[in-house]
Amino acid sequence: RSMEALLAEARQLADSGVKELIVIAQDITRYGMDLEEPSSLAQLLKGLCKLDFHWIRLHYLYPEVITDELIDTIANSAHISRHLHLPVQSGSNSILAQMNRKYTVEDYLSLIAYAKRRMPEMTYSSDIIVGFPGETEEDFCATEALIREVEYMQLFTFIYSKRTGTAAASMPDPTPHKEKTQRIARVLAIQEQVVAKLGGAMVGKTVRALVEGPGREEGTLTARLDNNMTVDFAGGAPVGEFADVRVTGVRGAMLKGELA
Repeated sequence: RSMEALLAEARQLADSGVKELIVIAQDITRYGMDLEEPSSLAQLLKGLCKLDFHWIRLHYLYPEVITDELIDTIANSAHISRHLHLPVQSGSNSILAQMNRKYTVEDYLSLIAYAKRRMPEMTYSSDIIVGFPGETEEDFCATEALIREVEYMQLFTFIYSKRTGTAAASMPDPTPHKEKTQRIARVLAIQEQVVAKLGGAMVGKTVRALVEGPGREEGTLTARLDNNMTVDFAGGAPVGEFADVRVTGVRGAMLKGELA
């Protein structure tokens, strides 16, 4: 789709009162590369940021084609959400090569390091596949180390499942399923520690959040922060509007709070 068409659609949404715009595709990172007049996601975002949105969220980005220009564009805008979903799959270069990924662990961590320098408040989420054919204990330990280093706010974890027609489907896979489930459990234990740390750092802060609907407990509402964390809070506020919420605690991946 041309940039003109996207900006026109977005302008209509902004004029109708939409507060949060989500830019989404299977891979928005490559936006504009196949247009008759080549463009880029960074250029599109610069145009969108001139419209009257409070937040602009991005789904889905792929690490191998993210540029410093894109990170700088996000950092220079107060309207682009401080959250990036950057799927990594594995912390082992050997496994990444077998997956036919076009980046290395070093490339990925360099990207994360630059983003953290530009935006210390940024949170991250990712996808992890455990038990890819031939994954050794050493490979898996590298994944654990990467998770600890990046400190993801959210992880989507999967045990590898064979898909007919893929190269991996014919690879030797000597690791027992029980061992793969144990590795998933290890990942989740690390992630639980990371989320507790990230959530704990929010306690005592007053945050701006978009109210999305009823909370988990009766009489509460849930709202989403700029960094994609969610908070359940007591107090009345209209759904679809912004509220200032004081964070009072954390339960798992959910923050708890009260209307400020």
